Amino acid sequence: MKIAFTSCMSFTVFAQQPVWDQIAAQRPDRLLLLGDSIYIDGPPFPDGNIHPKKLAPVDFLQHVLERWRTQLDQPQFRALVKAVPTDAIWDDHDFLWDESYGERAIEKVVYRENIRISRALFNAFCRTLDARLAPGSFPSAYNDTRINQPDEPPPGYRHKALAPDLHLHLTDGRSWRIGRDLLGAAQRTQIEARLASAPTAVHLIASGSVVQADDDARWAEFDDHAWLLALARRHKILVLSGDIHANRFKSTNLGDGHWLHDATSSGAAVCKLVGVGSKCQNYGLLSTAPATLRLDFFSHGTPDSVGSWAIDRNTWKATSI
Repeated sequence: MKIAFTSCMSFTVFAQQPVWDQIAAQRPDRLLLLGDSIYIDGPPFPDGNIHPKKLAPVDFLQHVLERWRTQLDQPQFRALVKAVPTDAIWDDHDFLWDESYGERAIEKVVYRENIRISRALFNAFCRTLDARLAPGSFPSAYNDTRINQPDEPPPGYRHKALAPDLHLHLTDGRSWRIGRDLLGAAQRTQIEARLASAPTAVHLIASGSVVQADDDARWAEFDDHAWLLALARRHKILVLSGDIHANRFKSTNLGDGHWLHDATSSGAAVCKLVGVGSKCQNYGLLSTAPATLRLDFFSHGTPDSVGSWAIDRNTWKATSI
């Protein structure tokens, strides 16, 4: 099985997105989008220089709806996700805006309707991916009843058994990110139960945030980091992460033969600083075999300097290829 993974794309930055053609050429069995599939807060802003957080709810809805529609209509992206089963999680730019966590936006009444709207449109995006972009699967108008339910749930945690020995865990790293809490107690309990039900399997945890880096959104900034390390001492965990507009691979030696791996691919169709800086066309490819997992990283259609890595399924140790 081959799983392509990447994150961070913006139609307003790159109307042409060749990374999707590059991924298609690899003939993956699955595509995983690891957050920031749109930039709600990316320029150009509606009505001149009005930041989306200051828009009236109906205007915010129309703005975010248009961002999702333009990404879904991008020809190269559309061709790939129609052909390849695709899963997605969200991150801050899909949820609200850049590090809304820092202003504790999730706790503010003034943003409650914005959050309901972002939930509704991201959930609609996921349903549309599941339907392989079937006609009418994504709302075409702001008053569509599918995106105007008052009790719209958060995306939450989703699990998919890709094979008896390979499980995908799609996390929601934004709906309960408050203070030192990243995933929330209920989501952690759900994940623990799924891992316990397949104790010898490989577990892929999809995360919008990297485990460790110089990034202020990393797992290491939250109490969930210790929880994740404890799980990795009992299970074979490979985190697939996004956010940082670069490819990267890191392994944490937990001692006694236990490892936690974090494979990051970010910057599918943005610049290094979203709208400025060097252009990014990054993706990763996870190839599974009975004895090993192989990770390859690509930039602008060629192998990235991050290199290629093999993870032994038995020892769970990674080596550079």
